[in-house]
Amino acid sequence: MRRDIGEELGRIIILNLQRGEDLLKSIREQLKQIGIKNAVVLSAIGSLQRAVFHRVTGMEESPVDEYVTLEKPMELASLQGVIVDGDPHLHMVISDLEQTYTGHLEEGTVVLYLVEITLAEIKGVNLQRKKNELNIAVLEEKK
Repeated sequence: MRRDIGEELGRIIILNLQRGEDLLKSIREQLKQIGIKNAVVLSAIGSLQRAVFHRVTGMEESPVDEYVTLEKPMELASLQGVIVDGDPHLHMVISDLEQTYTGHLEEGTVVLYLVEITLAEIKGVNLQRKKNELNIAVLEEKK
């Protein structure tokens, strides 16, 4: 187990994405434009017309992922995760009229009407993600 402790919260960022915007691409662009390196998602809700995500499919030592694309009206019930060194690692919970889906957010996920995301900047941490010998992207101190 690792533990990294930030010193304080910085800016609170509220993103309001509109119809047709790519969710992950827009988040990345805003992080870069605002200059956010490390943050946590406080809240995210909205609606999607296309969802692209991946999820694990087995219990192998190295992850085996399935990539899923759904095109239909969906509710974004939750988006959770962290931004480390400017790179978002986000998982979402979405639903259509029949079922609920979860997975790791990928580019190509498109807003239907709107998505509202609130982020809190974390100050005092210097982390990065790096793939280990099992191809798992883990957090480590940035040198």
